[in-house]
Parts: sequence; structure tokens; C-alpha cells
Amino acid sequence: MFNLVDEKWIPVLWNNGQVSAIGIKEALTRAGSIRQIAASNPMDRFAIMRFLLAVLYWCKGNPTGDETELKGDSFPAEWFEKLEAEKDCFNLLGEGKRFFQNQSANRKKSTTELLQEIPTGNNFRHFRHSTDNINGLCKACCAMGLLRLPLFSVSGLPDLKAGINGTPPIYIFAIGPNLKETLVSNWMHVDSIGNPSWVAPSITKISSSCAPLLDGLTTLSRKVFLHNPDDEMSDCIGCGKRDFLITTCEFQSAGELRNELWNDPHVLYTDKEPRKSLKAPDPTSTGRFRMDRQWPETASRISQSNRFIGANTDNMILVIGFSTDKAKNIDVWERTIRIPSKPASTDTAATLIELWKKESWLIEKQRIGSRSDKEKSAMAATIRPHVEHVVSSRLDELLTGEPAAWDDASREYRPLMSAVAGALSPGFTSSALERRRKISSVAPDMREKKSTGKTRVKKGGKKDE
Repeated sequence: MFNLVDEKWIPVLWNNGQVSAIGIKEALTRAGSIRQIAASNPMDRFAIMRFLLAVLYWCKGNPTGDETELKGDSFPAEWFEKLEAEKDCFNLLGEGKRFFQNQSANRKKSTTELLQEIPTGNNFRHFRHSTDNINGLCKACCAMGLLRLPLFSVSGLPDLKAGINGTPPIYIFAIGPNLKETLVSNWMHVDSIGNPSWVAPSITKISSSCAPLLDGLTTLSRKVFLHNPDDEMSDCIGCGKRDFLITTCEFQSAGELRNELWNDPHVLYTDKEPRKSLKAPDPTSTGRFRMDRQWPETASRISQSNRFIGANTDNMILVIGFSTDKAKNIDVWERTIRIPSKPASTDTAATLIELWKKESWLIEKQRIGSRSDKEKSAMAATIRPHVEHVVSSRLDELLTGEPAAWDDASREYRPLMSAVAGALSPGFTSSALERRRKISSVAPDMREKKSTGKTRVKKGGKKDE
């Protein structure tokens, strides 16, 4: 039967340093003793935390605002009596209700379709080798794969569609010193809670902007129905555990479910119309690694949203990016960002971040001074990932708006620009030495730009209005 309420399938790291697997009920009633979800893949870690938050809403509803209810080490056990009353909703196998599954699915596939990092079909660019319908997943990996469906599904052949958020956006989730504090930090009042898909497994498209929370959080992008486990034990291709594996399932598209009006609580949107969600760039599209270039945009939108600002202590935010190229799953990454308790004003922080983006672009495109644009871009591309990685790790200092913090960020370019200067201007002539000196001194200018009061003249002599 394998019921997710009690079976040991959620990997956790306890406060005492021990690691084990537990069920839904234990995860919630002992949340204060759990340091974090111990899944190795960022997709699973985020999917499990978001799922447990959905269970908290389903069982308890909105937070009451009564601080005494949250004083204990964990959530009160009586909050989750609903789990026992409707336990059949969480059966992974067996007759009757099944968790996140639909009996109308009728396209046989390998169960490894549930995990993006395991190659299926004729995919050949991979480091993990598996064979469809032979290699399978343990029940715990199947459960985690089902939790990914509302979050990380992409469009593809023959008729697969992405989920409610379309192409998977960058997700953010506040994290605390333990699982209880993590869930409380994301547990906010909503106007309509709704019903999760484990209660109402029928898949219908949500078209309203005020969709109930749980309907949106658990909208399934695929119809899945797991087949029975094999009769002999073997090693799970997902986690390596020896178990009676599930090798095949029914797996097909649930149709077009994207809703551009749905307000996902863990997605950052623009204020412009039509609004757009922030998405992770494909790091392979230009032939060079560029993951850390996304941090300025992410930080800017977080500061503008004010969602995690205003507490008495610093806030930690987990950022999960899932890179795709249409039907291809390219990469998944995570970053942890610290938001200071006393940041600069929203406008100041956003202005400084935008200035950093502009200055970094100018270094790559103009200020190095090489005659070849390709040469400039290539040289800047070799140093920029390191600089952006170091700078983004100090984002909490930068968001305070202190000039010293941004000056320190600019100085990260200096030692690397010296190496670039030597490569772009070799030799010992006076002109080569002067050119090396100029290139070595290049760094983002984070000083406030003041208007000169001059009117820019366009070609043809006509002044700008």
C-alpha cells in the first residue's frame, strides 16, 4: 500500500546531525527538531517543503496570529488529525484513491520519466546510464517525482505541456533554522485556501487570477498511474536503495494548464503588463557558463517585492533555478540569499543593482578596449562568473546600500583585470604598457551618476525633447 503519512520516504537532517527518512505526520509534528529536508536535488528539497506547507494549510488553515500556538518545539499533533481521517488520499499504490495519480492515464512509459536527471528515450548527453522499462524507482523516489509535477514540467513531444506556471520559473522560499521556522516563514494569510489535488484528483484548468491557493499549488501537469512493483529486488536508479522497484507507469499530458493570471506565492513577477515571471537562463545557449548573472535580477525583484523585508532579523531565502530549452531539461541550481533586516530603501537597492548590471555590461562590451568584440567578450566571460559568484555571496551587505560594500564589490574585478590586460596587450612597448595599465584599472563605477544638464543631439542635428 505504502501510505505517505506514515511510511519513511522524506529524507531529513535532524538538529543533532543524524539523517533518516520519515513520513508526513512525523515531519510536521517534529518539525522543530528537523534542521532541513536532506534531499540531494534542489527540486526535491523545494517540492517537499512546498508540499508540507500545503498540508499545513489543508489541515490548519490560515495562521491565526496567536503566537502562543507556535511557542512549542513543533506544531501541535492535534492540528493534523485530518491526515488520519483522510489517510487514504496518500496511498501510493493499491486499489481506491492514489496520491497525485489518475486512473484515466493510458500511455505506458518508464517510471524514470518522473525524474528529470535520469535519461529516457534516446537522450544521449548524460553521465547516468539507464534502460527504459528495466531500471526502476523505489517508492520514495516515485513519491518525490510526483511532487515535482506541478513545479518542473516542460512542454515537449508528443503532446506534453508545461504546468500552471508555464516554463518553470525561478522559485524562492524563505528558510529558517529548522523546518518549523521555515514553514512558519512561508505560512501567510490567503483569501481562499481551496482543495489540493490529493483530495480532488481530477485535472481541470484554472483560469482565474484569484485561484484558491491549494488548487494552484498542486495542479498536476501530467496524468500518472504507477504499475505494481517488480517481484524481485534491485537497485533504484534514483537513490541506489535496494527495493522492489516500480519500472513502468501510465504517463501522459494533462493538457494545457498554464495560467498567466495565477499568483504563485513562490514566484517573482514584474510589475509591467503583461507581467512575466523570472526564469533561469540556459547556461549553454552562448557557449559559456553564466549562472551567476541572474543574481542581480533576482535580488532586484526580491527587494522590490518587500516580501521578506521588515523582520527584526536577517532573512534567508532559498532560490531554485531550473533551466530549460523548450523540451530539454538543461540544469537545476540553488542559491541561498541573506536579506538584511535593515536594507536600503527599495528604490535605492534596485537602482544600485541596475547600475551594477549596466557597469558589468559596459566592461564586457566597451571598456576593455580591444579592437575585437569577440576578443573582449571572451576575456570578460572568463572572469565574470568568478566575480559574480563572489559578489552575490555578499548580497546581504550590498542590499544595505552602503557605498563601502559596493566599492568592495567593484574591487573584485581588479586582480582579474590585470590578467586580462596581460593577455590583451602583451609586449613591453610604451603603448602596450599604457594599454595594460588602462585595462587593469577597469572596474564598475558605482558612484551616483549626476546629470550634466547638457542636451543630447541626435544625428541630423535635431535635439531630444
